[in-house]
Amino acid sequence: VHCEEGLECVTSRGRMESDGVCQKLEDDSESDSDGNSTQPMVVGEGEKCQMTMSPEYQVHCEEGLVCNTSALLGAVGICQKPEAKSLQVTVVGEGEECKSTVAPEFQVHCEEGLACVTPPNRLGASGICLKPEAKSMPTVMAGEGKECKMSVAPEHQVHCEEG
Repeated sequence: VHCEEGLECVTSRGRMESDGVCQKLEDDSESDSDGNSTQPMVVGEGEKCQMTMSPEYQVHCEEGLVCNTSALLGAVGICQKPEAKSLQVTVVGEGEECKSTVAPEFQVHCEEGLACVTPPNRLGASGICLKPEAKSMPTVMAGEGKECKMSVAPEHQVHCEEG
């Protein structure tokens, strides 16, 4: 099959098995000395795309589509309409581990009516889902020769053991 007058069959160079797409070249600077296009080939929905090669070998998706490689770097993908990404929130119950100081996709939230309580002096640490009345973590006690902290917020204090 030949392209109409004024169009050129553009293939992904180096891929003998690949079909081309009829495209109008903007000017002669988009072809190399052999007449091969130096511009990426553009394909439609459901077709193979490859974005991680030198530009003259790339295969781009038409405007409005994305190259889905299933998050595999360097892999050949398929041109698809972009999906609205919604994060699946993980929710756990009382006494279970919660994480609120990590990236949203890794967060673990407590069920409604529970609070994620983290241990004092462990910023960024995972917590435990507790009822609001049990919201305070047990008091941290330090033995002889250990550091104590009393001039910080109560949830971050470290008390000295008796004696």
